[in-house]
Amino acid sequence: MKELPVDKSTRVTLHFALKSENGDVIDSNFEKGAATLEIGDDSLPEGFEGYLLGMKAGDRAS
Repeated sequence: MKELPVDKSTRVTLHFALKSENGDVIDSNFEKGAATLEIGDDSLPEGFEGYLLGMKAGDRAS
């Protein structure tokens, strides 16, 4: 199966850790389990979705 990049209306399942500038973890779902969401459904801040656009399965970003 071809891995398509994340785009508007893409459903993604991911783990995340939100960290402060000094590296302290503010929020994370690594212990709880992955989250599934649809890009562009207004459930996440636009800036967060912007980091996901263009990513493919297995990609990491910081």
